[in-house]
Amino acid sequence: MMNRKSIAIKAIVFMSVTTAVNSADINPDLKMTCQDYNWSDVETLVQPYLDDSLFTALVMQGQSSNYKTSVAASQAMNEALPDVTKRILRALIKADCK
Repeated sequence: MMNRKSIAIKAIVFMSVTTAVNSADINPDLKMTCQDYNWSDVETLVQPYLDDSLFTALVMQGQSSNYKTSVAASQAMNEALPDVTKRILRALIKADCK
């Protein structure tokens, strides 16, 4: 016969595993291709969340990095961005778009 402590531990483990599985289902990796976004799309995506100086730096960096989308995504990454935008940028960085 199980005691209450054993039941409580099993319930906590079950809830932890269930939470981990559910959170993985909610935020699966995005499958992006390099045709999905270009440099100006990244600018448009992040513009509402970056201050003027950060946005200007992103725009100015375009030409010197040959407008590589992954570079734009990397440079645009900022804590002020919403999670969904960060997920898109991380997927573009991972795709290593040229």
